[in-house]
This record gives sequence, structure tokens and C-alpha cells, in this order.
Amino acid sequence: MRAELLDVSLLPAGSRVLCAVSGGADSVCLLSLLRERGEYELFAAHFNHCLRGEESERDERFVRSLCADWGVPLYTEREDIRRRAERDGLSLESAAREARYEFLHRAAARCGAELIATAHTAGDQAETVLFRMARGTGLRGLTGIPRQRGNIVRPLLRTGRREIEDYLAERGIPHVEDSTNAADDAARNRIRHGAIPALKSVNSAAVENILRMSERLGEDEAYLEAAAAERWSELWDGESLSLPGLCALPKALSRRILNRAAGRRLTLREGDAVLALWESHSPSAGLDLPSLRAERRYERLFFLPPGATPGEIAPRELRAGESVTLEEAGFTVFTEYRPAGSEIQSSFNTFSFSYGMICGALTVSSRREGDSIRLAHRDGVRSLRRLMIDAKIPRQQRGEIPVLRDSEGVLAVWGFGQALRAKARPGEEHWRVSIRKNRENTEEERV
Repeated sequence: MRAELLDVSLLPAGSRVLCAVSGGADSVCLLSLLRERGEYELFAAHFNHCLRGEESERDERFVRSLCADWGVPLYTEREDIRRRAERDGLSLESAAREARYEFLHRAAARCGAELIATAHTAGDQAETVLFRMARGTGLRGLTGIPRQRGNIVRPLLRTGRREIEDYLAERGIPHVEDSTNAADDAARNRIRHGAIPALKSVNSAAVENILRMSERLGEDEAYLEAAAAERWSELWDGESLSLPGLCALPKALSRRILNRAAGRRLTLREGDAVLALWESHSPSAGLDLPSLRAERRYERLFFLPPGATPGEIAPRELRAGESVTLEEAGFTVFTEYRPAGSEIQSSFNTFSFSYGMICGALTVSSRREGDSIRLAHRDGVRSLRRLMIDAKIPRQQRGEIPVLRDSEGVLAVWGFGQALRAKARPGEEHWRVSIRKNRENTEEERV
């Protein structure tokens, strides 16, 4: 056996391996190499895409017969991929790949396989890199198909097609041919039939050189990802990124940190557009992207679900001895009656109101247009809008700040203090209202 065809570093001896077998030369070669090596508990899996009529049925029959002759347990499934593609709005290639990998994971679970081996080759790797270059990609895209991702391994990724064909011919091992591989309808086929031969006419080792390039770039990508992970903790506070810190980094790092915060890989154009929010003259700016929204709130960058809107606190009446939870803003309000002689407490989140000075019902809500307050610890009347702007509270968050009021107007604002009007004096009976953040380990006062 020519063991050099197989990257055994991906296949620890004694592993239980599920081999994906289409019936073509590559997958039959892989199954044979694994079987001949004799170090694995081997299973096979064949997925019928039902795309090529009788030819698809022929492939399944061939794989069944081959596995029966070789004594390899086989798992099979079939699905109308054309119908799936129409249903999910996918290309045939994407729908087939999605269905195939779903099946392979199900089959691996059924037989208890630790590894799933697929027969991607050096040619597949070169085609993938060229395809991504033509479509537009970054460094990660140029690393091509990974040798291993999770429990999926590709032991033939450094093996050429000629080597595979020679191996099968020497042993007289049959395989089937997919007639669609000869057509130029698919982009990858045009690369295989046109671009690869053209490159080989320039340098006969073109495919090998593309593979070496992708592996070196993979090392660079791993280094940059590790460097970005180190800076991540400096910029991320659990909800948002520091925009000044992010924009001060080289784009090779800032783009990777953006991807982590967004939860998906942004395109180069999307990443540049998000970083440009820092150059906006407005302290509040937003950008709608596919599947998410990026928002600048002063010096912080937030990624939100599409169409996300700031919370507004619905008005609630407060009664002594009761607590009210403000689910939309993440607060709980505690109200109690304190008899004469009780200690007066006052802070940015606890307020004491003279019992006889409350006009009508005491309520909590979001700020309203035109609201103003004369704070006990500041001179003059200030609008709530100006207070929040001066405190650099993002516009999107201002509706989430609890405001206490009676029929005469604003009595207190969480994080800022209470109005001079109705402020309890020492020795008076009073209402004590405390507003607490629901989340643990969060600062309760706004400085």
C-alpha cells in the first residue's frame, strides 16, 4: 500500500471512522486506503442527491455492491435536492452540501464514529482557492479547505488526482464517473478545465504551489486570530466594543475583532462601513447590515438584531409596600412608607419624598418630551434631554432610564438624583423609592 497518499496524522490508530463514499475515484481510493491500513473500525456513508436520474441510482448501487464485497458497513440516505433548493432558496450546490453534511453527522452518530473522512484532494483545494480569489475573499478564504474542522477530516487533501488514478489502476479497483464533471455549467468545472490547465502551462507544479501557499497563509491566519483574541478582552465589555480602541488597531486585527463581536464574518465592505461609524460627526449613528444592525453610541459599538428599537418604560403606578419590575428596561422599583423620625436616604438610585408633597399618583415611566427637573444638588432647571446628552447617554438608551413623577412633573431620574421639590426633610414621614438594576454585579449609580 502507498501509505504516503494518506495523511495519517489526522487518523489516530484505533479510531472509529465513517468514510463518505460517492462512488467516484477519490472517495473509493480513500475507502480502500483506510481499509487496507487496517487500523480503524471502518464504516461508509453514501448520500443520493437524486439529481442525475438513473446515474444517481447507478452510483448508489455501485457503492452498495462495493461495500458488501469489502465487508464495510454502509449507511445510505436520499433526498430530492432540487426540491430542497427551491424550498430554502439555495443554489443546487449549496443545498446538496448542506443536506450531505447533515446526513454524514447523523450517520456518524448512528455508528458512533469519532471521525468523518471526506475525499477532498489537492485539486479540490486548488479549485477552491482560485474560486474564492475570483469571487473576492480575504486571507481566511485563501487558506482554502481546512484539513480538519471539528470531527471532519480530509486525509487526501495533499494528494493529486494522478496519484489516485494510478493507485486504483494498479489494484484494478473500479469506480464510477459523474457525467456532470465533464460539463462547464458549474464555476468549479470551468476552473478545473480552463484555469488549472492554463496555470500548469506556466508552471507544471502550479497546484502544488497553490497548496503550499494556502498552508502558509493558514499559519498567518492562525497568528492574526490569536493576536485579535488577545486584544478582544481589552475592547469588549460584554455588550459592546470600544470604538477608539478598535480603530486604533491595524485593520488586520480590527476586522477580526469585528467579526467576533458581530457573530459572523463581515465582508470587507461591511467591515469598512462599520469602522467608518467612528468618523461620523454624530455621537449616535447606525448601520443596517444583513442579519444585524451596528450602532455607534458615543464611544461604544453595539451589534443588535435587525430592526432592534430602544426600550421604553410603560407607565406604572407605585404603591407603598410593593415592588414593580420594569422588564423592558431591566430594573426593579421598591417603594415603602417610612414613618416620621426614620432615616432619610438619598442617592442616585434611592429617593426620599415628603409624604405630604406628592401630588396625585406616584408613577415611573420613560422621560417625556419637554421634561425638566431642578436637581437638589445642582443649580437651575435642566431639561432631561440636556442632562442625558451631557452625561453621554446614547439616544437609543435614554428611553430605558426610569423617571419618577407625580401629576406636577418630574420628581427624580435614576442615575441623576431627585428634584428639590418634594425632597423629604429630616424627621418627616416620607416615601422611599429605590431603583435597582436586575442584572447582578452592575454599577447601580451613574457617576
